[in-house]
Amino acid sequence: MESDIPVKPNFFIVGTPKSGTTSLFRYLEEHPEIFVPHLKEPHFFSFPEVSDTYYNTKIVSTARQYQELFANATSYKAVGDLSSSYLYNHKAASRIKKFSPDAKIIIVLRNPVERAVSHYLMDRNLGYIKTPLMEVLSNKEQYPKFFEQYYGVGEYKKQLERYTGLFEKQQVLILMSDELFSDPRAVLTRIFSFLEVDNTFQPDFSKKYNEYKEPRFKIVNRFKNSKTLRWIFDRLPGSFQKIASKTAFDESREKPSLMAEKDLLQNWYSDEIQELEQLLDRDLSSWKQTSKTGE
Repeated sequence: MESDIPVKPNFFIVGTPKSGTTSLFRYLEEHPEIFVPHLKEPHFFSFPEVSDTYYNTKIVSTARQYQELFANATSYKAVGDLSSSYLYNHKAASRIKKFSPDAKIIIVLRNPVERAVSHYLMDRNLGYIKTPLMEVLSNKEQYPKFFEQYYGVGEYKKQLERYTGLFEKQQVLILMSDELFSDPRAVLTRIFSFLEVDNTFQPDFSKKYNEYKEPRFKIVNRFKNSKTLRWIFDRLPGSFQKIASKTAFDESREKPSLMAEKDLLQNWYSDEIQELEQLLDRDLSSWKQTSKTGE
């Protein structure tokens, strides 16, 4: 891994997927002292392993490509890479440490049961999978890549230990997604302080990102699965986005609850959650109850 990039990231948001990292990326984008590249998730430090997933994701695979992402970052105090694959990838932590040993690491965790269901619903909406979630969970050998994304990504303890074992305590900030969802202002203040930038700056919290919505038409899945079209959509005026979204999605339809799947996952993750409470020294009792909501 080359480390002679002129402007290198000095902070990394490493995951986890479906924990509000898209919203976090958008908020950080607004801060005048923070630079994040136009490509939200380069996945540079989880390459080549990340290329073996089923996602049609643009991956930065060379040092030159990675360097180009930060070509305009010279005047910024905090320069970041937000790639949610870095937390669960078993080699990313050591690669980041070698590349930037003094970097700050931000980790956002979400109730693993809710995260798994949310991840599945996203994949289903994007057209990656039609198989019921229970069938995936019950047939690990038949659906290994999906099983890893839904269940394996939520095995946080070993993932956290890779980072806490390599980086000093003061270099790692661990947050909870429910705090980000319920009080983004307080969480962003903590993050700005951690990054040593102006912590009085207030992003636009009125915008919502990656909310679950049922598509009205099958062709909508193709649109959502096209990075080019989604890039164009993100840059349309807000009024046009609202009209397009109301036309394409049925916001009145309830999210699937998937209670049986949640009960199964809750049982599987019970020991993991207990161990995490000890590792983080924080109460995770809210993670020990199966939610009846869809996402």
